[in-house]
Amino acid sequence: MELLATFALAAALAAGPGPEEPSPEAVQAVLADTDHMTLRSFDQRTRQSNELPNERYRLYAAQSAVNGNWGDALRQFRKAARYADKYSQHRLSLMYWHGVGVERDPATAYAWADLAAERAYPTFVILREKMWLELDDAQRERAQGIGVALYAEYGDKVAKPRLADAMLHTRTRMTGSRTGYDDGRLQVYAPSVGPGGMGGDADQVEMSAIYASWRLNPKHYWAVEDAIWKHGNVEVGPATKTDADD
Repeated sequence: MELLATFALAAALAAGPGPEEPSPEAVQAVLADTDHMTLRSFDQRTRQSNELPNERYRLYAAQSAVNGNWGDALRQFRKAARYADKYSQHRLSLMYWHGVGVERDPATAYAWADLAAERAYPTFVILREKMWLELDDAQRERAQGIGVALYAEYGDKVAKPRLADAMLHTRTRMTGSRTGYDDGRLQVYAPSVGPGGMGGDADQVEMSAIYASWRLNPKHYWAVEDAIWKHGNVEVGPATKTDADD
């Protein structure tokens, strides 16, 4: 046991200090209202996002964020970001900008913000430009270098095919007509999971939305995303100047 403790201590020292505890103001700037969910809502959203990795990891990240587990939130948002999830890329930019769950790094924050704005969604573009104005010359040069590496791993050119492959895998496992026939009468329900275990017949979660054709068709899925992010109301959070910028 003493030997294991010694190894654990040595590993911790080698890793160096972790990120500092974020201030309440920083947490408020990074936390989204939609991170807060009831148990029933989380259960339903878990079931609905189960077949789409970007939505599933994004949901796990939101749960970790609201519980203050920011290190895990960072990891989960990064996983979602690999599947062309622009909202998760945006959340990563805010975490790096405010130093929540990670060492504060404005250059990396901008690189993630630039990636989130890849499809020119107005709210993400505005935030990216606000961040750029706050960077000094050295930070801007560093941000551009970081951005090249991020685009190679998380840009739409490589990330969209990952999600398309996941959708294809889901479609091959679905039951029903192989010709794609749907007369609109199919309804899918799953029991809701509550504190007491499995719910009864009166407590059911309507699951038909999972099988909506647009959710498993890459072209339609991104068309819906474009419509939402270009014309809908979204939470982006402010890019505020901090003492560390001075």
